Formats: sequence, C-alpha cells, structure tokens
Amino acid sequence: MTGVEPADHTTATLPDWSSVLAVVAHPDDESFGLGAILDSFGRAGSRVSVLCLTHGEASTLGAAGDLGRLRAAELQNAAKELGVDSAVLLDHPDGALAEVALTTLTGDVLAQIRTSGADGLLVFDPSGVSGHPDHAAATAAALAAARCVDLPVLGWTVPRTVADRLNGELGTGFIGHDPTEIDLVLRVDRQHQRIASLAHASQAVPTTVLWHRLDLLGDEEHLRWLRHQTVTVTSAPVDDPAAMIRVDHQAGDRFGIRIRGHVLSVDQPIDVGGADTAPTPTELFVASLTSCVAFYVRRYLHRHHLDATGLVVDASFQLANKPARVDRIDISIRLSDALPPVRRDALLAVARHCTVHNSITTEPDISIDLVSSAPAG
Repeated sequence: MTGVEPADHTTATLPDWSSVLAVVAHPDDESFGLGAILDSFGRAGSRVSVLCLTHGEASTLGAAGDLGRLRAAELQNAAKELGVDSAVLLDHPDGALAEVALTTLTGDVLAQIRTSGADGLLVFDPSGVSGHPDHAAATAAALAAARCVDLPVLGWTVPRTVADRLNGELGTGFIGHDPTEIDLVLRVDRQHQRIASLAHASQAVPTTVLWHRLDLLGDEEHLRWLRHQTVTVTSAPVDDPAAMIRVDHQAGDRFGIRIRGHVLSVDQPIDVGGADTAPTPTELFVASLTSCVAFYVRRYLHRHHLDATGLVVDASFQLANKPARVDRIDISIRLSDALPPVRRDALLAVARHCTVHNSITTEPDISIDLVSSAPAG
C-alpha cells in the first residue's frame, strides 16, 4: 500500500536519450532520490553519468573523521550498483552551495555535459524536493547550463500527498506537487536503488526518512519537465541598441534570463510563494542601477588616474503601491582612498548620469505585446 493516488499517465516512459547526466548536490542524492530513475535509464540503454557538486562533508550522520573522503568512496560503490558509467565528485562547500556563484556552478555543469555528451539532464525539482537549499542550487546550475547548450531537463519530484504525509509523520520539509503538475509517472524497479542506497552506509541509517519515502512511493517515480529543447536562440552584440534578452519559465516563480551567453535567474521569497533560489526581478532592477553606477565611477577614477581598488557601491530601496513600484533608492559609494575634494562633484555627476539612471529619469518608450510562438490553427 502506497501513499500515492493512482495517476492517469502511469504508463509514461523516459525520453530516448542516448546519454543522461544527473546533477546533484550530495553523495547519496543519486541513490536516495534518483536511483530508480537512473537505473531505468540504464536498463533502457542510456549511458548514465552523475555530477555531484559537494563531498557531503557537513552531514551530521556518519562516523567522525574524514567524512568527505568516506562519502566519496560510498558514491563510487553506489554508482556501480546503479550501472552509472561515470560519477564525478567536485569539492564545493556542503551546506553552502547556494553561496557559490551560479556562473561557477554552471561552468562545472557545462564541462561535464561536454565530457559525457549528454542529451538531457536529470535533477531534483527546483524546490529541492526535501527543501534543502543545496539541492535547489544544484538544479539552478543545471538549468542554467541546459539553457546555454539547449538541452532538455527532467526534474524529480514527489506527489503532494506523499510530501504531506512525510512532513506530518516525521516533521520533514518535503515539497510535493499535485497530479496536474506532474508530467511523467514512471513504473520502476527499486532493487538496485535500495542496494545502492545501502552503499551509502554512513547516511542510510534505519531511522532516515529514505526508507519510509520509498515505501510510500511504491513502484512509481514522478517527474516534471523543467525545460524542453528549443530550436530558437536569440543573441545580440553588447553594443546593439536593440539588444535582445530572453526569459524562460523554469518552475513556480523561477525564471531564467539569457543575455548573450550569460545566464541569470529570478525567483520570489518563500513567504510569497516562491522558492527563494534567486533574487526577485525588482532586486535585479535595483542591482542593475547600482552596478551601472559602480561601472561609471570606476571608469571616472581610471580616466583621472585614481585608484579604484576597494570601490564598493551599496543600495537600499523602498516599495510603494498603487501602482506597485520602487519608490525610493538610496545609493552610497565608498572608496578605500580619499577622493580629492576637487573631484567629488564631478564624480557624483558622472554617477548620476549612468545609462540605467538616465533610463529611469528620462522615461523610455516601453512596448508590451503578445506574440504567438506557433502559427494560428
């Protein structure tokens, strides 16, 4: 007996990828979470690779000593049981993955995509599934990399009924989805997943939530399409006055922003329904102004042979309603070396006339229209 309501699409099959790359945060995520799905990909003939971004050294489980090294060995043993062809382990900080620059993590994922020749990525749901911020950060990096090279991404999730039951019985923080939000319900064989999970002996203790979750899920796993492959790529040179920016929906309130070859993200705070995996659009707006001020100040200092080392620009802002808007922005510029008094007014004048500031004070023409992505039927 499982805690999952029967679904209408349980006959779903995995995509026909010749090579799949799983991107996870910790050793054991590939087994505890994705194990049965990776095993299914392997049984279908796919080459399976795993990229794990941390050694899991911050775990409160396991014996004292070099836990990171122990968990690295456990990962390799578990990978063999799952039929994983390659398991790469990086050394980003466990428990602080969200503090690592997204561009750094994205670069790591892109490198492994190239090495593995992946046709698609398998990740945790952007919520992190269990609510762990490391899980969310790993998924954000995978999605950013996928957008750069136009790869599809599948996200593993659990039904809301299972999440609610685990949270009620064990006090966990699982985040599930309703059946209408789930794209694939896959029949799985959990034999290899259970053995692979036991290979993580330092973590798979009898009291862990893992075993109860597997019992509740029975022989089904649940997946959501986080990104479909596209054929349209939009880019523009940096000095193009009509430069294009593309925003893709990822999941929930999270969006990816592609600017030439660069990828940013926006999200919303948890208390308003988001997952707080990235700044809000409003915060990016203020950050755009602040960074533009910093750029103009640095250029002014350089032009007048003044040292810009230690330049810091801080900003705070206030919101107002009717209409919803940023009502006030306070920006402060700090220099490590004292600025000659004769230069003070000129520097502030330059800062107040940066491109973004000019775009706010001289209202631009903004056109918002709805265009169809497919021919009308």
